[in-house]
Amino acid sequence: MLNNIKKRITRNSLKELFRFNILLTCLVLLCSLFFLLLYENRWVTIVMATKSGVYMLIISSIQAFILRYCTLKFSNNPLLFRLVRYGLSYTIGISLYLFFWYVFASLAGILQRPNDTEWFIKYAVVAAIINTIILFLHDFIILRRLKIQTDLENSRLQTRNAEAENLLLKQQIQPHFLFNALNTLKVLYENDQKMGAQYLIQLADFLRVAVSHNHKFSATLEQELIMCKNYLNMQKIRFGESLEWDLLIENAEKLKGYIPSFSLQPLLENAIKHNGLTRQQPLKITIRQYDDFIEVSNNINQKEYGDISIKSGLSNLAERYYLLTGEEISVKNDGKSFCVSFKIMDNEGSNY
Repeated sequence: MLNNIKKRITRNSLKELFRFNILLTCLVLLCSLFFLLLYENRWVTIVMATKSGVYMLIISSIQAFILRYCTLKFSNNPLLFRLVRYGLSYTIGISLYLFFWYVFASLAGILQRPNDTEWFIKYAVVAAIINTIILFLHDFIILRRLKIQTDLENSRLQTRNAEAENLLLKQQIQPHFLFNALNTLKVLYENDQKMGAQYLIQLADFLRVAVSHNHKFSATLEQELIMCKNYLNMQKIRFGESLEWDLLIENAEKLKGYIPSFSLQPLLENAIKHNGLTRQQPLKITIRQYDDFIEVSNNINQKEYGDISIKSGLSNLAERYYLLTGEEISVKNDGKSFCVSFKIMDNEGSNY
């Protein structure tokens, strides 16, 4: 075993070792019965097969207890951990094997009395091989479980990192939107208090829906469209006939699908921010659902002096969508129209 023993040898890994010991015992017992069937004497077959099974169960369990003992006592000293573990395992394993062989061979009536030294060396080597195999298998199980646990922890860490990054990206949008909305509200109240009041009602409705799923990474298409309608109604109050918008839904069932939360409104905001709006050349925004996709498009009315982008809309959406799905959004610009589309997710978490 390597360093960091306590992390490698946990309670769950020891439980798995004991389950493995039972399986190994059954396997050895069956194999022993198969090979010992070569003997015509059934009594010999039963006794010696029982010896193999009982020995395997006892010694594999003892080795698991030795492992647990060494983990508790010597986890901070890898060298001493190895010396004690292997020393006890081989000493007890070889001693028990010789004892079991003597007892069960006597019961079976096949005990021979050759040279004591030759007998001892022969079966001590066999016992050492068996114990080496058990030690190897136990180490393999522990390392395999550690790998599974490490992979699981890495997966959880990646998920938490993605969620944290997703939340951070989403939170970058909301202060930007509120800043613009409050500035607009201030201007409207200065020029027309009635329009300002209407705008404030739409803003309140928008914020009520937005706050309800503020900490969610995804929302249903229907929830997002409610916010879009509130937002566009707010902008309609502000720009009047200079702004036109339309919502087209091909399949109402897709309204139950999921998209990144707070994802469509920034696209609408970008369209208004980066285009000129006049009665002669109104900005036309279309939100369209088709097949498995949602699309936001607008005609391009080039401003004489464009605003400086702080990348709080499109790039933010692209990053959040990639974190959730591993896919890219589609952006098309032919000089006359600008279009952003992406696939609607089947599940709340992602399409992974």
